[in-house]
Amino acid sequence: MEIYLVGGAVRDSLLKIPFEERDWVVVGSSPEELSEQGYMPVGSQFPVFLHPTTKEEYALARTERKSGRGHKGFIFHTDSSVTLEEDLIRRDITINAIAQDLKGNLIDPYEGRRDIEDKKIRKVSDAFGEDPLRVYRVCRFMAKLYHLGFTIEKSTLDSMKEIALSGELETLSKERIWMETVKALNCESPEQYFETLRACGALKTLIQEDSLDTESLAEIKKKTKSSEVRWAVLLKNTKEMKEVNNKFNVPKNHAQLSEVFRHFTLFMSEVNFNPERILSLLQTTDAFRRQERFMNASETFNMISDSKEKIDWGVLLSNLKALRPSKKLKEGQEIAQNLKEKRLETINKFIK
Repeated sequence: MEIYLVGGAVRDSLLKIPFEERDWVVVGSSPEELSEQGYMPVGSQFPVFLHPTTKEEYALARTERKSGRGHKGFIFHTDSSVTLEEDLIRRDITINAIAQDLKGNLIDPYEGRRDIEDKKIRKVSDAFGEDPLRVYRVCRFMAKLYHLGFTIEKSTLDSMKEIALSGELETLSKERIWMETVKALNCESPEQYFETLRACGALKTLIQEDSLDTESLAEIKKKTKSSEVRWAVLLKNTKEMKEVNNKFNVPKNHAQLSEVFRHFTLFMSEVNFNPERILSLLQTTDAFRRQERFMNASETFNMISDSKEKIDWGVLLSNLKALRPSKKLKEGQEIAQNLKEKRLETINKFIK
């Protein structure tokens, strides 16, 4: 039994950038042998085990054969005869197909180290085109490595374009697409994920291309690493905000901030900040109950706007939330109207 460190940990070590997880490949073994040594099986499609102490993932070396459409349309084969080279060739790009043995020696049959030196993202083999998810993965690696000078090798980009034209991208689950998207939002150059999707023709399968503000995303990446804020800025010109968020099952925090931020930017584009419009904004965005989220939208706007905001929203909200309707009123409509009048009066005094 031989054990090798593979994938991102090896790649990022060579790039001298931090990594969080380590993945291992086991060659010349079997599920029975690993179980006898205390490894816990967790893989449903193919044999993956957790180390008894580190809990890191150890996968038996495997080969794969295309059997249907989409990311899951593969038949996997694992036994003790599968070699390390056979396992590595099924990987997406060369810089992810480098292994390291327990003595620190590198095994690099597909010249990943050369591509790291040349700053190239290159497919390992023509089997790249069999898995549509690799389009999104390569775009994510552009978001991760663009600031280091990486570009996509031509034949790899051509394969991505072919996948986009084939209709295979439509077989991917929205959860899997969002997983790649949010990882890209957390990268050094998140705008490159969307620009690369555009370059290979895949972006239009996600969203109306001209509705994404990648320029503002490129600007705000220097000021915040929050994926929620970056997503909100990217979508701030998108009219079908809820449809986009629903389409990909976007988590509630991302979806709600993006919707509040769009309302806020539309309001701030107006010239006249009259009390009625201000109160309408606060009610529409649920700012009285969710003040922290509203303030996040306000702070985000200040990050990307040249204009100086004239309203201290935190103070205004505190003043408005302290108001109470007249105790003499009993009817619900009268109470609501009285509170509204007090709020409008307070806003009017505040903005003068």
